[in-house]
Amino acid sequence: MAFSTGKKLFRTLISTILSLSIIITSALFTGCSEDEANQWLNEIFGMLNYEISGDTIDGEAKLKMHVIDVGQGDSVLVQCGEKNVLIDCGENGMGGTVLDYLRRAGVSHLDWIIGTHPHSDHIGGMDTVIKSNDITIDHVMMPQTSKNMTPTTMTYTEVLAAIKKKKLKITRPVPGEEYDLDGVTMLVLSPDKGAKYEELNDYSIVLKFTFGNVSIITGGDASNLVERQIITRDYDLSADIYKVSHHGGKDGNSQAFLDEINPRYAAISVGADNRYGHPKKEILKRLRNIDCEVYRTDLDGNIIFESDGKNISVIVSKG
Repeated sequence: MAFSTGKKLFRTLISTILSLSIIITSALFTGCSEDEANQWLNEIFGMLNYEISGDTIDGEAKLKMHVIDVGQGDSVLVQCGEKNVLIDCGENGMGGTVLDYLRRAGVSHLDWIIGTHPHSDHIGGMDTVIKSNDITIDHVMMPQTSKNMTPTTMTYTEVLAAIKKKKLKITRPVPGEEYDLDGVTMLVLSPDKGAKYEELNDYSIVLKFTFGNVSIITGGDASNLVERQIITRDYDLSADIYKVSHHGGKDGNSQAFLDEINPRYAAISVGADNRYGHPKKEILKRLRNIDCEVYRTDLDGNIIFESDGKNISVIVSKG
C-alpha cells in the first residue's frame, strides 16, 4: 500500500492519539477484572496497528464499508447510518471470524444478509452467522440459480437449513430494484431474474450503494460476461470505491467495466500466497493505469472506507 510521507506521518499521529486516549481514559478506572484488563490491552495494541489515509470526514460518516479479512474468500459489512448489510461470510470455518468482527464493530442486528452466490468461499460461514443468538436478521438475499446449477453441497444445504430454522424468507435480486437504507440507496445491478448462466460465479449479486456524492460497487465473483451485460443497461456505474470482483481474478474486472466505474479506491479480498495467484498482475496493472489506489486484505488486513457523502477516509487494521 503506497502512502506519501505526509500520509504516513498523519496516520502515525492519529494512531498514537487514539491509543493514548484509550490509555488515559482506562487509567481513570480501577478494579477491572483480569478479563477486562486483557480486553483493554488488546484494544490498545489493535489501535497501534491502524493506518489512516484519504480525506478528512466532515461530520458523521453515514456510509461505511468494512472489507473483513477472511483469507481467500469474501465478507463485506456495509453500514448505512443505523442499517447494516452483511455481504458474504467467507469460507467454511470463517463464521466465527465474521461474528467476532461484527461484535467488535458493535453490530447485533443485520437488516440484510446477502449471499452473492453459492460458492463456499462466499457463503461457507453464513450458516454460523444466521444461527448465532448474538445477531438478529430481518432479510436474506440470495440469487435464484437454474435447476441444473443449483448446488447440492453440504455448505449450501446448511445455509438453507439455517435460514429455514430462523424462519427467514429468501428475497431474490431483481436488477434495477432499489432499497432505501437510512438515506443510503442500495441498487441491484445483477443478476437477471430467471437468468441461466453456465458458471455459478455469474449468478453473483452485484450491488451499488450511494450516499450523497459517494458510491460503492461490490462485484461478487461476476465475470466479463456479466460486466458486459451490466454495461449495456441504463445504469450510472461511476463509483468512488470498487470491491474488486473474484479476488482480483482476470475472468472479471474487464478494462471496459473498470473504465465505467473509474474508482478512486479498490479493495481486494484475498488470501496470502493463495493457490490461484490472486490478485492477477494484469488486474493490478489495470487499476494502476486508471490511477486507482488499491487495498488488499492479504497485505492490509481489515479495510474500512468511511464517507460523509463527500469525503472518503480509509482505515486499515491488521488483526
